[in-house]
Formats: sequence, structure tokens, C-alpha cells
Amino acid sequence: MPEALSRSVARPDPGDGNPGGALQSAVKELRDIKAAIDEHSIVAVTGPDGRITYVNDKFCSISKYSREELLGKDHRIISSGRHPKEFFRNLWETIGNGRTWHGEICNRAKDGSIYWVDTTIYPCMGANGKPEQYVAIRTDVTHRKLDEAKLQNYAEQLAEKNRELQMIFYTVSHDLRSPLVNIQGFAKRLARASESVRSGLLAGGGPDSPEAAQAREHLGATFPESLRFIDAGAARIDALLTGLLRYSRLGRQTLRFERVDMNALLAEALAAMRFQVEQAKAEVRVGDLPDCWADRAQVSQVFANLLDNALKYRHPDRAPRIVVGGAVEGGEGAEVIYRVGDNGIGISTDQQARIFEIFNRLNPSGPAGEGLGLTIARRILDRQRGKIRVESDGEGSTFVVSLPSRNPREGAVA
Repeated sequence: MPEALSRSVARPDPGDGNPGGALQSAVKELRDIKAAIDEHSIVAVTGPDGRITYVNDKFCSISKYSREELLGKDHRIISSGRHPKEFFRNLWETIGNGRTWHGEICNRAKDGSIYWVDTTIYPCMGANGKPEQYVAIRTDVTHRKLDEAKLQNYAEQLAEKNRELQMIFYTVSHDLRSPLVNIQGFAKRLARASESVRSGLLAGGGPDSPEAAQAREHLGATFPESLRFIDAGAARIDALLTGLLRYSRLGRQTLRFERVDMNALLAEALAAMRFQVEQAKAEVRVGDLPDCWADRAQVSQVFANLLDNALKYRHPDRAPRIVVGGAVEGGEGAEVIYRVGDNGIGISTDQQARIFEIFNRLNPSGPAGEGLGLTIARRILDRQRGKIRVESDGEGSTFVVSLPSRNPREGAVA
């Protein structure tokens, strides 16, 4: 029985006619209380030096460590690395000053699995007014945290769907309006020209009549030009609708998280683009990139798009230079930051805020494209707890991509 619990045994009343029986009754009551707590809770006792002096069976079961492996160790043995140092600094300051601490802690079991416990730590004070030991009683709340994470994920997905709908409404009302207006305008011109030709034919004039000359003009110029513009407008509408379909499909694709060797991924992407790189006489330098956790196929699509854009939007007065680097950043290695930089035409400040919008093209008169590449890249990363942003001073651009350094599924309850 832990020392902290044994202290609560009531001293026998000197006036009691059966002091031994009272003591036995108090001990039994205390044992029953301890047994009930052990059945319900995860219990540990820690000395003033932070070393574990007692754990119950539930502690061993959830942590997957044996009692022998835990006794004499401090709680860093089950640290998940998910909490900042300030979190535990506050915890120790609270209990060190004799106050009870309550909160939720994320721990890591011996097999690497993550679990959450709702924790109460009670400092047992000595005669000198300082804690002699700490009793921690915990309840496993991993399933609740998982459920909360799922609800949060659903809320984020709903918010994302709302943003998509807003963009689609904007596209329908703006981007589709222009080609539709052109189609309508040139269709009316065709109708007027057709009526003119019909009237000329009905007039019955000879081949040299004004009506015949006007009919030849319509057939030789007005009709082909109008049909060409109508066809271009229809093609633009088709491209926009195809793009919307591609964009919407992303949300239905199942993510397959795995540890991604980014050095191998970039090597494959550049091998696939070798002809473009050689044709542009581009210099491409890739540093030693740390791994990340992601859907490999979709992340490959993101970086292929960034490399392709760097070649497309190169500066006409200098040879393209592309530099790719990466480093682990954030508390406890929370994320990996990759940087894809180029010396191309750059992006103005006012364009930087709009560059990830759907169908937005930096240079509409430049290389052909749907204006979907960066929009899709951002959506891919959003779904994988990643981010993308751009840095540019007008001479070259750097796209900064962040991705988890650990399995996002494992961290779903963090």
C-alpha cells in the first residue's frame, strides 16, 4: 500500500474498548477504497525527486511497461513530446507549492502508441510544509479525445466545403460569365448575318448585286470569326467545368499516410521533368531533405507543380535557378518546412494574396494553364495538416510548404 494512503488510517480512540478491532476496521475500509480506486483509475505515486515509487496494475496495462521498468524512473519514460516545456513547468510549480494540479496529459506507451489521461496530482505535505510525495490518479480519456478530434475534423471539413462553395459561386458568377457573354454576342451576330444572307437570297439579285456582295462578306468573314469565338468560349467553359470537377474530386480521395522519403520523391519528380529542365537550361539544387508523414502521391503532385511553375515563370533575361531545401522546425519537431525557391519573374505583393484562389492566373497572357495548380496544392496540404505560402520580393519566389513530421493519424488526438 502506498505510504500516502497508509497515512490516512485513523488512529484508534484511546477510549475505545477494542482499539485493535477499530484499527483493523479502518485498515479494511482503506483497502476497500484503494481496491475501488485501482479498479477505476490509473494510480502512481512519485517521490519529491520526481522518481516513481508506486504504480498500480492499470498504470502498467495502459503504459505497457512492467512495474520493474517503471519504479525508480521519472515520468519522462512515458512522455509523448506533445506538450511544451511550459506545460510541465506549470505542473511542477503548482504541486511543488502544495496545490493540487488537474489537467489532461498525452503520454506514449512502450509500444509507441499514444494515450490521453485526465489527471489529478495531489501533493502530500510533510511536517516541514514541503511535499513528501505526489499521488497521481488518472482516467483514460483517449476515446473521448479521439471523438473530439473527429468532431473537430468534421467541423474543419464543413468549413472547407463552405469555402469551396463560395469559390464555386464566384467562379460561376464571374469566370463563366465572360465566355457566356461572348457566346451570346457572337451568336446574335451570326443570327443577324444569317438573316442578311437570307434576305439577299430572297431579293433575287445577281452575283454582282450589293446583296450578293454582303452575303459573300458574311460567309467569308463574319461566319468563321463568330464560330471561332463561340468555339473558344465553349472551350473555356469546358475547361472551367473540368477544373471544378478535378478540384471537387480531391475531397473524395482517401488519404494514405506514410513516411515519405522526400529526397527520393524530389529525385523522381525531377527525373520526370528532365527534358523541361534541360530545355530551359535550368540549374536545380536539392539539399538533404528530412522525411515527413503524408500521402506520397498527392505530395508528389504538389512539388511537381511547384517545380513546373518555377520553369514556366522563369525570367527571360537569366537562366533559371531552382533551390529546394528543408528542415525540421517547431516544438518537439512538430513539422517539416520545405522551401522551393527560384529566380523567376517574382510575384507582386497584391498578387500574393490571390495566388491560391481558384482559377487565378498570375499572368493570363503567359503559359497556358487552368489556374488550378496552386489551388489544388493548397487543398492537398490542408487535408494533410500542412500549409503553403509564398514569399517574393518581386525578383524570384519561394514557396514554403509545411508538413507533419509524425503520423497525423497518430496525432489526431493531440
